[in-house]
Order: sequence, then C-alpha cells, then structure tokens
Amino acid sequence: MLHDWWYSFLDLSYSLLQICIMKHLALFICVTVLLCQSAAAQKKYVPQRSDYSFRTQVCTTTDDEGETVTDSIITYVTNKQGTYTIVSPTLPMDPEHWQGFGNIVEDDINFDGIPDLMICLGPMNAFGGFTYDGYAWDPKRHTFVKIENFDEILDPTFNKKDKTIVGTYRVDDEFEFSTYKLKNNKAVLIKKTHEKMDL
Repeated sequence: MLHDWWYSFLDLSYSLLQICIMKHLALFICVTVLLCQSAAAQKKYVPQRSDYSFRTQVCTTTDDEGETVTDSIITYVTNKQGTYTIVSPTLPMDPEHWQGFGNIVEDDINFDGIPDLMICLGPMNAFGGFTYDGYAWDPKRHTFVKIENFDEILDPTFNKKDKTIVGTYRVDDEFEFSTYKLKNNKAVLIKKTHEKMDL
C-alpha cells in the first residue's frame, strides 16, 4: 500500500511539474512575441524618393465681378506612411481659359540626379510665363524641401553643364532672360538680359 501511495505521489508530482513547465513556456513565448512586436514598432519607416506619388486639386473663388477665378492649388503628397498636403497660392485667373494649373513636373531642379517636384501655379501673362513652386528631394532628411524664390523663375529651363536655371519672360517681341543658381535651397538671381526678337 505504501508502495502504491509513493507511485501516486510521483505521478502527481510529475503532472504538476509538466503543468508548471508548460505555463512558463507559454509565458516565455508571449514575452518573446511582445518584444518582437515592440522592436518592429520602434523601427521607424524611412521614406524613399521612389515611395512618393502626387495629385493636385485646383481651388477656385469668385472675384468682385462674380467671375470664377483660381485661388490656390492643393498638392496631395503620398508615401507608404500616409498623405500630407502642400497649399500653393495662385494668381486669380480664369481656369477655363488658362490651362496648366496644378500640373506636376518631376525634373531634377538641383542637379543631384534625383527627380524633384515642381507644381505649376499658372501663367504670368497672356504670353505664358508659367510659374512653379519647387521642392527639392533631401536624401539626408528623406523629405522634400521648398526652394525659396523658385516661383520667380518663369518657364524654367535647366542647364546641367553650369547648373543654372534660366527663366523667360515675354511681352510682345521683348524677352527677358533671368539666370538663377540654387544656394542653400534658395533660387538666387545672378544675371538678367533683354532681347528683342523679330516675330
């Protein structure tokens, strides 16, 4: 009888030991999963230039004469993390007559080989002279940085050889050519010339 009692005690002890081991194992697994999830959450998403897409919305208002004119452009900038907006004011012009408002151009405006962002704000006069907000991709900060005074450059063309940007403003047969350099995310005027052309 003592012998049977001893074996029953051992069976019970063994069962309790198994239960204890299983509980500790389950706790270990739960803690491990939580730690892995926490580590994954702490690993921040770093946006890459190729992650970005853009769309625009032209906003209008009514002028003093009751005509519908452009007021601003909202640019929706989207990456894997979400969407933020850029609001760009425009000249009050008839959006039915003038085209180009909100057009997106992804040219390399700072000559680093990476596509940047240009948002068309519309024309300056009847001869065109389209203006843009310019945003350069910053590979260190992984975001777009606004180029100050970029909207002063009309119909910009990019000279990769000397890394300058030339704007063209026309009134009838008179042309004004303004040459800019980018310095510390700012468009700096370095030369301006005038030319009259026979048209």
